[in-house]
Amino acid sequence: MGHFGKIFFMNTKAASVCAACVALAACFDGFAGVPAERPDAMRGASLRDVRLQGVPGEKMQTFFRERILSETAQRDVFGEARSAFRDRDDDERVVVPGKKMGGLWRGEFWGKLMLGTARVADYLQDPALTKFVGEECHRLMKYQDADGYLGSYADKENVWIPEDVKPAMAKVYGWNTVWNLWNRKYAVWAMLMAYKTTGDREILASVERQVNQMIDMMHRLNLSLFVTGQPEKVGLPSMSILKPLLMLYTETGNRKYLDYAKEMLPDWDRADGACPNFFRNADRTGPLYTWYPNPQAWGKTYEMMSCWEGLLEYARVTGDTRCLETVEKLRDNVNRTELNVLGDVGYADQFYGAAEQPNASTEVCDTIHWIRLNLDLFLMTGDKKYCDAIEIAYYNAFLASVYRDGTWSMFLVRGATRHNHDRQCGYSYNHCCVNNVPRTWMDMAEGTVTVDHSGVFHVNFYQDAKVTLDGVTFEISGNYPASNAVRVKTSKVVATQFRKPAWCPKMDVEQSKDGLQWVLTFDMNPRVVDGPAVTVKKEGWHYGRYQNSETAEKLGLQDMYRTTSAATVWNGPLLLAKCRRTGATMNSLLDLSTVNGKGYSVKLTPCACEGVWAAWNVELTKPGAPTIKTRACDYQSAADDPFGKSAVVFSVWF
Repeated sequence: MGHFGKIFFMNTKAASVCAACVALAACFDGFAGVPAERPDAMRGASLRDVRLQGVPGEKMQTFFRERILSETAQRDVFGEARSAFRDRDDDERVVVPGKKMGGLWRGEFWGKLMLGTARVADYLQDPALTKFVGEECHRLMKYQDADGYLGSYADKENVWIPEDVKPAMAKVYGWNTVWNLWNRKYAVWAMLMAYKTTGDREILASVERQVNQMIDMMHRLNLSLFVTGQPEKVGLPSMSILKPLLMLYTETGNRKYLDYAKEMLPDWDRADGACPNFFRNADRTGPLYTWYPNPQAWGKTYEMMSCWEGLLEYARVTGDTRCLETVEKLRDNVNRTELNVLGDVGYADQFYGAAEQPNASTEVCDTIHWIRLNLDLFLMTGDKKYCDAIEIAYYNAFLASVYRDGTWSMFLVRGATRHNHDRQCGYSYNHCCVNNVPRTWMDMAEGTVTVDHSGVFHVNFYQDAKVTLDGVTFEISGNYPASNAVRVKTSKVVATQFRKPAWCPKMDVEQSKDGLQWVLTFDMNPRVVDGPAVTVKKEGWHYGRYQNSETAEKLGLQDMYRTTSAATVWNGPLLLAKCRRTGATMNSLLDLSTVNGKGYSVKLTPCACEGVWAAWNVELTKPGAPTIKTRACDYQSAADDPFGKSAVVFSVWF
């Protein structure tokens, strides 16, 4: 490299190179009204000052065009989601004579849509989109009652299921279901973010009226959030309002919201040990799903992580370190016991021993919230292990879930056969996961480059991007992780640290003499990773949940459901997959033989392959055994588009 001096980093800590020391005065408080009692360790750039680029950035822009910016998105997608508030038909079924009870979750769709759209408007700085955000909120506000209620349930007090009604409800719906407060949480949160984007105080006033009505109603009914919602979910969906409730407190300074947040915490610190009892269970070493019976009922993955995000916000707002410490422990538990090979936590949509399963299936909302949880923990603590988790989830489970044409996303991504494309609640344009998708790209934008209290900048992710933070512009290029070399240019000489990924045994960092350019070269550590030593049967909850709603189209799903583990092949943070795009035949994909536990190593040679981001010729070798040759690509490219319900498309198992 001539004018570059070489520096090698062999340890597992973040690589740190200081070119100069700069003093920066920076505010680390999140929202403006009430200062945080516990300022974050890291601060990211404003969304408007970030541009995500490269292949993931192109996929993002395609999704924004189809699902946010297009006439169809703003008229039909939002219109359908808004109709839940117009019609108020989520509590659609008569459960006991003369009374509709329980209900569905159509009311969450508008809030999820707007949460993403408001942040994208901030990112794009598109006046037309910002105008749409404000106008759409006002369209929804037309359905707000005089007392402040704004929801998708005709009966605003339909928030819980009395014990004597459960048998009748199970007959009518097939399960005990009521999502009223969960739905309302999303509308409150989304409109709060829309206010932050537009500055329209009428939107903020609507949010305050919604929350005031909810708190007053719950006090009048003498109900804690812990007993509301689907009983088997132990209050988690309703109690996930903790984070937006605290965000509203920091924005307005109204202690009513902080006081209600404080009312919630004792139900996670109970002397009677009632599930889930986060504070008292956090030090338990056993897998979370073993703490109480029937984890397939209460261990709902992203609803639980949403509550953990609320506890982090409580720690930030109040300085309560126990909340932060509890979430750190809970997160480490599921990272150890629930991490699946797709980079997410959980099996399908539950915490139910995913790390012990020979098959992998994960709900995309879980991936989105796993990334959010780890980003929040990183910003609060500065610990780069959370960035390692984000990177694996982002490049694999998340990107694989988004259609390459930008029109839709999966509900579940799987380790083999095909992904699951769900439709929910009778709607055509909305489901829980596709409406959540933009939030992850905005989280990646926020976390790509951060600055700490000492004025040191941290490059945390290496996707092609341009980031301006505190007057310093970082340009990141190199097509990582399809390539192993990254170039970083800065507009000023500043103290900079580069994250060394946990999977990387050696990262070579070369700095130009003028201190403005860096070349990072990663040992991508191509590796065979063995699966757990387990045997399962083609029966029971895990088998049924793997198939989800595709019970009528079982070709491949049953054939490729593994009863014993297989190995996976990785290159850097990328999980590799054999697929039809790389020339795999149906018979080769249906072949369940494996090198798992047999001591094989892998050699990867890059090759050209149409329709994928990156592809390799794969050679699996072992002394004294024949070499196994195949071709594979990055997991996200294997099946990120629509296909027939009986299709056999890919496999990550080797």
